[in-house]
Amino acid sequence: MCGRYSLNLKSSQSEFKPETIINNKEIFSFNNPDISPSSLSPIIFRNEKKYDFEISRWGFPFDWLPKGRVLFNIRSETIDQKSFSKEILKSQRCIIPFSSYFEWQVDEENNKKKYKIFTKDNISYFGGIYLENKAHKYFSIITTSSRDNIAHIHKRNPLIIAKNKITRWFSTEYDEFLSNKDVELNFEGS
Repeated sequence: MCGRYSLNLKSSQSEFKPETIINNKEIFSFNNPDISPSSLSPIIFRNEKKYDFEISRWGFPFDWLPKGRVLFNIRSETIDQKSFSKEILKSQRCIIPFSSYFEWQVDEENNKKKYKIFTKDNISYFGGIYLENKAHKYFSIITTSSRDNIAHIHKRNPLIIAKNKITRWFSTEYDEFLSNKDVELNFEGS
């Protein structure tokens, strides 16, 4: 689930407050049609009562993973049970802006068909968690079981946080989102 996504903040600036754009010029020039694990991409996190934007690396580089691998997705069903993620979930949630994401449907003969999946908005938000060390922030996208209309493409989808619920995602009521599927998804095959 979700090993690639796109983000064009440059063409979506009208969706943000002018002062947010002015204070985050580097972030709002971001445009990448093919973001993959270990790539740099913007995340948004809550810092006291304001939202901060930061370019971060996709995937946690845990030393228990095989060399060169990162943990780029975390299942919503087990995130609050794993020793490495349950405390992070409580205090280090983030949202990851995206324009679309991509899934590949595999048939019986192992042929792959690529699908672009998107919402009605220019910019939408994955729910995620982040870690930081002295040099960088790292993020991982939370996944959930697929929505009915795209289950034939892939059995898992990223957790998507509706714009009108972002404040609640950063509150103590975040656990209601772990099975949330209130954002409608559309798709195009290629």
